[in-house]
This record gives sequence, structure tokens and C-alpha cells, in this order.
Amino acid sequence: MPFFDQTFPEIPADSIDVPTMKYAKFYNKNEGKLDVGMLFKNKVELIEAVKDHSIRHARREYYVTESSKTKWKVVCLHSTPGQVQQNPSYGIKHVIQTVKDHTGYDIPYQKAWYSLKMAREIVYGTWESSVQKLPKYMGALKKYNPGTIVEWEHKAFQPSTGAHVIGYVFWAFAPCIEGFQFCRNVISVDGTHLYTKYRHKMLIAAAMDGNQQVLPLAFAIVDDESTSSWKWFLTLLSRHVIRGRRGVCLISDRHPGIIKAVREGSDFVSPHGAHRYCLRHVCSNFNTHYKNVILKDLCWRAGSEYQIRKFNRIMEEIKSQNVAAFEFLDKINKEKWTASHDGGWRTGILKPTCQNASMEFLKGLVACR
Repeated sequence: MPFFDQTFPEIPADSIDVPTMKYAKFYNKNEGKLDVGMLFKNKVELIEAVKDHSIRHARREYYVTESSKTKWKVVCLHSTPGQVQQNPSYGIKHVIQTVKDHTGYDIPYQKAWYSLKMAREIVYGTWESSVQKLPKYMGALKKYNPGTIVEWEHKAFQPSTGAHVIGYVFWAFAPCIEGFQFCRNVISVDGTHLYTKYRHKMLIAAAMDGNQQVLPLAFAIVDDESTSSWKWFLTLLSRHVIRGRRGVCLISDRHPGIIKAVREGSDFVSPHGAHRYCLRHVCSNFNTHYKNVILKDLCWRAGSEYQIRKFNRIMEEIKSQNVAAFEFLDKINKEKWTASHDGGWRTGILKPTCQNASMEFLKGLVACR
């Protein structure tokens, strides 16, 4: 950025490039804007102008890379919106590396995080604006995807503003609803954290077709994984996706909210359906109590074995190694977690298919935010 300094030697008038000076722009402090080709009286005015422009207009942090009596160079710290828009997975480590490649400096993690946050807000908007747009977005889903279901559960009404406070929102795409009739009679459900400002949870239901492909069936955003939120989700899942279909097996982890919601009335109790536990979750929970690789492997083998006699043999092996571990598994209803006592409800599915679906779904979401 060029600037004049009164300490420079006087320049003869006949040496001045008149055409260049004719179009020269001088900084206007009242406007506080920077333009290409702008001239400054001295270095102090230049520095103050950049600071003022950064605060009033650009709202960007910058880093000084070169400073001398005749030159002052700064580089914008945050990633450009274009980079974020072209590559949603552009993360903090990329910001740090980009700045280092261009300037040779290592910027602090916090500065990189903040600059990336600003760039993402320019491209995607803030969390507050995203929540405000949610009703319009859901309305667009229904309009351009005929047959798509969207249902809301509002927590409260604010008379002063005339606004409803969103509690839960459920949606299921029409093609997925129609596709369920060609899938197995097994639905997996799972909940996962949304790593956002508001710390909501996402509930997902998925099925598997005869080609071992996962079909997401329904989604919901709730404030927490509670009995009420799971009961609400399972009720809408039955109403809009299952639609009276009998013999459906629900597979989930052993979250207290899910277990209680199923017991309090759903289509997943005998004789209309069944509720089974994810074997991977049982093994993981088992391993937190008895940290032993051999025991964990035996637990999986016991749960995945289809013959009762082989199941009993493996359980005896567990008992011989650790009586407490055997008693832990023996207390869990065998119908819920073992293939040998399942009665054929699982159709060979031992763990929730929606765990993979939720991870794939959230990859882009987390990257974009």
C-alpha cells in the first residue's frame, strides 16, 4: 500500500506524473473505505485507515507480514467465502496451512477458528438465521417433493411477538416412505448430537433393502433424547412411514428414553412387532465394565450365534473367565440381544443400519458448520 511521508525529499514539480496524479484517490476518513490505487499521507494514516476499514466494513482480521519505512503489507487472516463454498470440508487446519503458505507465519488456532466462523457465516448465514429459515425450508421440501411429511411440535407461544417456540420437527421424504414397502420388516433408530450452537439432537430411522442398501426413512430434530421426544418420533414414524404394516422389528441401543417410549405404547410390542437391542451397543457397554478384548469378542460371538447350544457354550466360557461378566449378560433379556433367542425378528440384522446413515448425513452438515 503506497503512502507519502513528509520526511521524503521534495520532488521537483516537473518530475510528477500528471496523468497518474489526476486519477489518484486519497483516503477519506469520514467514509472509512479503502479502494484500489488509494494514496495516504503517511504510514500512520495508512495503518489507521486499514484498522478503520476492517472494523466498519470488512469485519475481517488481518496479519502484518512486512513493515518498513516505505512499505506496509497485511494479509487477511480468514479463509475466503469462495473457498468455503467450493469446499464445505474446508477446516481450521486448512486455514492455518493457507496462511502459512502465503505469509510464512503460523497463526493461532483460535484466530483460524474465528476467521473460518466468519467466512461460514457469510456463505451459510448464522445459526440464528438458519433456525429462523427452518419453517420456510420445510415448506419448500413439501412443495417441491409432493408427499413429503413435515410435522412440528411447539413448546410455547409468545404473545408479545406472536411467535411459536420450536420444540421438535419431524420430516420424511415421499420416495423413502414409498421405498419402505420394498425393504425388510426391520427399522433401526438412533440419536446423534448436532454439534451446533444450540446442542440439539437428531433422531434418525432407517431400513435395509434386499440388496443390503440402507434407506433413510425419517428424521427429527429435538432438544434432547428423552422419553417424550422418542415417543413423539416413534408415533409419527408409525403413522407416516409404517402405516399399519405389521410384524416390524425395531432395533436400537438401550437408551432409557427409547425403552420407556416403546413400553408406553407403540407398534413395536408383541403381537404387532418387536423391540431388539443393537448388539454392538451391548458389547460396547459390556466392555466399559469389563475392559477385556477376549471377553468383548466372546460377547459378540454369543450375541451373533444362531444356535442355542453354541450360545450356551460361549456363555459358559465367559463364566469360566469372569463370573461377574457372565451375570451382567445373563441379566439382559436374551430375546433382546441374541440372534439365537430372537425368534427371527431381526432377519440377520444385529446392529442399527441408521448409524451409518446418520454418519454420512452429518459429514456434510458438520463440515459446513
